[in-house]
Amino acid sequence: MEWKAGPMGFFLPWILLCGMTSQASAFSTPIAAEDTPRPAQYYDDYFKTLPSMEGMTVAITGCSRGLGYVAASTVVRKGGRVLLLNRKTNAMEWYDELCQVADAASGPKPIHVECDLLSFDSVNSASQKVSELTADSGGLDVLCCNAGIMLQPDQASKDGYDITASTNMLSHFLLVKNLFGQLLVQASSSETARVVIMSSASGYGEPAFNPTFFEKKGGQLGGQKASYERYHQSKLANLAFCCSLQEKLDNAKISNVIALACTPGVCGTDMFRHATSLFSKDGTPLPLSNVPNVKDGCMAQLKCIFDPTVQPGELWGPGKEGSLVRTDMSPPTVLIDEEAKKALWQVCEDAVGKFEI
Repeated sequence: MEWKAGPMGFFLPWILLCGMTSQASAFSTPIAAEDTPRPAQYYDDYFKTLPSMEGMTVAITGCSRGLGYVAASTVVRKGGRVLLLNRKTNAMEWYDELCQVADAASGPKPIHVECDLLSFDSVNSASQKVSELTADSGGLDVLCCNAGIMLQPDQASKDGYDITASTNMLSHFLLVKNLFGQLLVQASSSETARVVIMSSASGYGEPAFNPTFFEKKGGQLGGQKASYERYHQSKLANLAFCCSLQEKLDNAKISNVIALACTPGVCGTDMFRHATSLFSKDGTPLPLSNVPNVKDGCMAQLKCIFDPTVQPGELWGPGKEGSLVRTDMSPPTVLIDEEAKKALWQVCEDAVGKFEI
């Protein structure tokens, strides 16, 4: 494969800002109490347009803070049941808050499911739990692959894979594989089940997909100087996964399960603080008031979760003044072709097992 950079040139500092997609994790810089976020400008009006989620079940990874928390609380406020897939932590105030939101909305209480994306065993256990929780309720309506990390050390996961690749891509592939049957159960009804994949503009442009970053080589992938490339590869992989999954669904003539991707643009997540602190001389992150509120950043993800008009295989992200725009997942903006899709699927199967649709 040979590619040329797209018209934007994909200047690294620009991409770093546009790629602040991750949710709260042990690898993020927590938001300081004195760092006041910018008020949300568009979320409240957008929320009013979203349909009810009553009777529906949504599973979301990485929802203790940030984009995942906003997505979870929005579904709860609209009457849906949320399965919260997160690592076990000592601080669970966020969960208590979501339960209070559910009580106020007279909806079902959200359920916490322990899930460590750095351990395939943990993902398998979480998948089993989700399957049990949805067995008697009509399956799973939406699986939201939301969690992610950025600019992390060159370290191996519990399974020997790069921690960024494992968190952002491999474990989510495993989760979709394990829960595909529950999505099909829902798809047998009149509703359409969805896999919503959080990516980033950091996945746009060069370099092209390189399966080496997803092989069992954690700790041997370029050290700290390659931390951004490892992130870029994981976010490009997210987009390739969306395209490949949708293609396989189409080939299998499964029309009631669809794959969608989204990007949040610049917004006030813990990852924004983490990334900007790394490029600060004294380690001080940029103020959250410099960027849009995380609620506004979540709107493309909410569109993929809620909007009945979205089409299979689409990628949505923020536009101007609160608008949402669709981006074609094709060169030169997104470097995905048949070779990249096949390579991504193969390297994921090599890591977590065969996934046939």
